[in-house]
Amino acid sequence: MRLFQLTLIALATGAAQSAFAHAELSASTPADCAMLESAPDNVNLTFSEPVRLTALSVQKDGAAKRSLGPLPAEAAEDFVVAVPTLEGGHYTVSWRALSEDTHVMTGEFIFAVGATDDHAQHMNCTADADADHAEQTGEGSHDDTAP
Repeated sequence: MRLFQLTLIALATGAAQSAFAHAELSASTPADCAMLESAPDNVNLTFSEPVRLTALSVQKDGAAKRSLGPLPAEAAEDFVVAVPTLEGGHYTVSWRALSEDTHVMTGEFIFAVGATDDHAQHMNCTADADADHAEQTGEGSHDDTAP
C-alpha cells in the first residue's frame, strides 16, 4: 500500500511541475548577437511549444521601433515574419507572445548588419557576454498580467 501511495504522490508532483512549465524562445534567426554581412529578409522565431505571437518589432540603434507583421492569428511553435529593408547597423528584435496557459512572455535579441569586430564590442557580445545575454533575453521573461 505504501508503494502505491508513493507512486500517486510522484505522479501528482510530476503533473503539477509540467503545469507550471512555460513556453520559451528556443531559437531565432538571426541568432542573438549575430554579425551579418547582409540584412535578413525575415525574422524566424522558434518556441518550445505553441504560442500566439502578439507583438514583434525591430529597432535600429538611435531610431524608432518598427512593428513587423502581419502576425499570424493562430498559435504555432515556428514563425517567419518578413522585415523591411535594413541598413547597416545594430538592431534589437523585441517580441511578445501568449502561451496556451495564458502567460505573457516577452524577450529580445540583438544582431548587427554589415558587421565588424567593432559591432561585437558595441553589442557586448563577447564569449562571456553571450552566455549572460542568452540567459537574460533568449528565454524571454514571463508576465502573468494580460496584454
